[in-house]
Amino acid sequence: MDEVKPESKEPRNACSACGASPVNHTVAFFTQSIEAWLDDRLLPLRSSAMYRRLDLLTDRWLESLLPPLVSALHALRIVRFSRDQERANTYRSQVIWEEASRRGIVMEQVVFLGATSELYRARIGTKTRYFQSLPIPSELRVGMYPGLDDKYLFKALLHKNGIASPRAIRVSTRKEAEKAYQELQKPLVVKPRIGTRARHTTTNIFMLEDLFKAFDRAKVLCREGMVEEYLEGGVCRATVVNGVVVGFLQMLPARVTGDGIHSISELVDEKNRTRPERVKEVVIDAEHREYLGRLGYALDSVLEKGKTIALSRRTGRFEGGETRELPQEIHPNLRRYIERAAHVLQAIVVGFDLIIPDPTADPDTQRWGILEGNSLPFIDLHYLPLYGHPSNVAAAVWDLWPQARLLKGSKIVHEEQVLSMGADLVRQSDNV
Repeated sequence: MDEVKPESKEPRNACSACGASPVNHTVAFFTQSIEAWLDDRLLPLRSSAMYRRLDLLTDRWLESLLPPLVSALHALRIVRFSRDQERANTYRSQVIWEEASRRGIVMEQVVFLGATSELYRARIGTKTRYFQSLPIPSELRVGMYPGLDDKYLFKALLHKNGIASPRAIRVSTRKEAEKAYQELQKPLVVKPRIGTRARHTTTNIFMLEDLFKAFDRAKVLCREGMVEEYLEGGVCRATVVNGVVVGFLQMLPARVTGDGIHSISELVDEKNRTRPERVKEVVIDAEHREYLGRLGYALDSVLEKGKTIALSRRTGRFEGGETRELPQEIHPNLRRYIERAAHVLQAIVVGFDLIIPDPTADPDTQRWGILEGNSLPFIDLHYLPLYGHPSNVAAAVWDLWPQARLLKGSKIVHEEQVLSMGADLVRQSDNV
């Protein structure tokens, strides 16, 4: 019998607001608050051509120092190198590693004092290159927008360039949050200004009291929060490599549809009994109850016949929802908007989180928007969808290196090929 891999390579803790990717709250608060403060004061300087040239020189200087430093640590037996792909810290790194193996590229993980890391090295052409999880050539990272991970500045840049994004206001006090509540269209979303993986994010807010609770939750990770208008539809992840959309995953939350007879709790039980094998059960907890409460429901509420509601803000197979990979089916206009956003950001590799009711229909006829960008995206999201063929995004990343282009036509692969990379890799990163 094939060995079943663990469901997650992510740590867990008791913080439900962090979800499946918890972080140290104190460290996150100080680092993300300082980053927001610096962005406001240094972004004009960091966006200048002179600063970017200096940044490039610094990046290349640090890159040149890394090999001799690691070699010295290896000689001192502080560092060793591992070729065990199963020890990759994330599935993002693992799919990169597996693609490297198929291309005959020797890739190794840097292990510090017995602890695995997200630092890797690979022999590409005649040189050994070090990289963090994704092998992006430093020569191609020139000019990337420095405010990519700042949700406020990111949305401002998109609006400036005519690319859809939900209207948002940054807030640092309850008074500012209340003012944003009065100005924006309901329902609302509150999240930290800096941060990833939807940590401490609250959606579907209608009442001011709920907004204050969400604001306090967001401020645990950053002194500034974002209040923005909520968009209807599933969360999607579009990954762009070298200006081309190479993966597009639609992630839907667990939902139930009323029949006018059964309670929400009973509908959830029936959903769990009839769920596909690769979809996890919906286990109702305090977060579900709070989410339903914001919608005006309780577990014993009876939905009217034909009424469909989501049970949580969390999406994907591991939350009882669905995932569908459809990069070839998205509407041409949506593809153009996404690729234009990557061009505006000057990002060679970027993952966009967006919400759109129907990605196969013209976005100009829908209320949609890009929520945020990720400079080191979790490309493994595209590998084992519930529906659709997986996208081999790792192939597109390796194709950035001319010396590594040993496989042709490998951006989209059949599901059985992806499954053969290892047993059913249950990817916790489905939750965005």
